[in-house]
Amino acid sequence: TLPEQECINHMSYSSQLEDSGCDVSNDYACGSLGIASDFHHSEHNVNTHKCWLERVLPLNLCCTSKESLTAPVQFLQHLLQIRKLSEGGILQADFGELENDSFTVCNSVSQLLDGLTVFYNSPKFPVSHFLTEAVCVLISLITDTKLSNHVLKKCFKKLEEFKKNLIQIILRNSSVNRFQALHAVSHTLVLLGRSNILRNSLISLLLSEVRQFAEQLLQAYQIQAMYDITQYENIFPLCMILEQLLQNETEESNVSSSDYDGEEKLKFLMNLDQIILHLSDEFPLFSLYLWRVSVLLNSAQMQ
Repeated sequence: TLPEQECINHMSYSSQLEDSGCDVSNDYACGSLGIASDFHHSEHNVNTHKCWLERVLPLNLCCTSKESLTAPVQFLQHLLQIRKLSEGGILQADFGELENDSFTVCNSVSQLLDGLTVFYNSPKFPVSHFLTEAVCVLISLITDTKLSNHVLKKCFKKLEEFKKNLIQIILRNSSVNRFQALHAVSHTLVLLGRSNILRNSLISLLLSEVRQFAEQLLQAYQIQAMYDITQYENIFPLCMILEQLLQNETEESNVSSSDYDGEEKLKFLMNLDQIILHLSDEFPLFSLYLWRVSVLLNSAQMQ
């Protein structure tokens, strides 16, 4: 297998995850690790995020299984292995042909992204090693210098949609025992953010979502209106992902902070001090995260 050992070892926690501590009613069948494995069968508890994704994704993907992902993962693994062998001179393979005919590769990437989205949207089992392997194969493919130029041209838009879908899965998840699932999606976004090709746009997406929520929360607080407590809880994984990606960026001297969307950074920092000032008493933890992100943004700019 080709995924980096670091990616695989980092997800070994999947067999050690603890329950979030929330009680689950008797109507739900729980797995050995406390994951509600059959909650998707409850017709009277359809979440908004599930309906939203079902409108976006093809109908045949709504009942996807692990087997449906095996084929594209294995195909992409074999492709990367051939690339590795050809680099060593054992095989002579001209991958320039992908410039004109990359349908099979791009179709496999598309199937993999759609399947991963459905899995993360409706987790039916504790996060397995297979999903981590699939994500790492995807990262290896798009960072391969001989393949990425050909594949990215046709798959970049699909990759952007995948990142947006994962962010919405985090924000819209309202199940009682959701925190393990959110942790798994968050880890996938962090893995994607380790790629220099995907990191910049992911940072911009996260900055936009956190900024918009902060503005909505401030408006609700000023007029003493109700706010979505579930979304408030779900915004913290996005803050942690953003902080980690910015921290990694400042530690890498070869990556410029100006690479990602400067406009989104300016929007985030605009009036941020006033937002923190007004929210700090009522929402101290969220205000602290906003401040930490702003410090990382400013330190990156200074460097």
